[in-house]
Amino acid sequence: MSFIIAIDGPAGSGKGTIAGFLAKDLGFLNVDTGAMYRSITLEILNQGIDVTDTEKIIEVAKSIKIELKDIDGTLHTFLNGKDVSEEIREPRVNAAVSPVSAIPEVRKIMVEHQRALANNNNIVMEGRDIGSVVFPN
Repeated sequence: MSFIIAIDGPAGSGKGTIAGFLAKDLGFLNVDTGAMYRSITLEILNQGIDVTDTEKIIEVAKSIKIELKDIDGTLHTFLNGKDVSEEIREPRVNAAVSPVSAIPEVRKIMVEHQRALANNNNIVMEGRDIGSVVFPN
């Protein structure tokens, strides 16, 4: 059985900071759900897909591989095997992530992925709807 610590809250409330400290202190995997949505956004931008092309965005969400790894105490985000931890924080991703993350099918795919991460890992997960949707129990 895995342990799950869920942290909900609005943007800029310190969720990520607290999650990072907790994960490090407990030896848990830190899951930044925002990084997952940013990864999808980065991939669609790299492929030249318009942020309003819902069908293509859903296809990308289904086909990409997102991994979160702790490397020397720092969370790194990998997209299809490439470390994109810095790229996903670029202004072009910031500007496009909101409409991508608002697509219900994309959210469903990411929730399934987030739940799968908890199957074999003790995790600290932060983001929107973590306690109410992703892990309501």
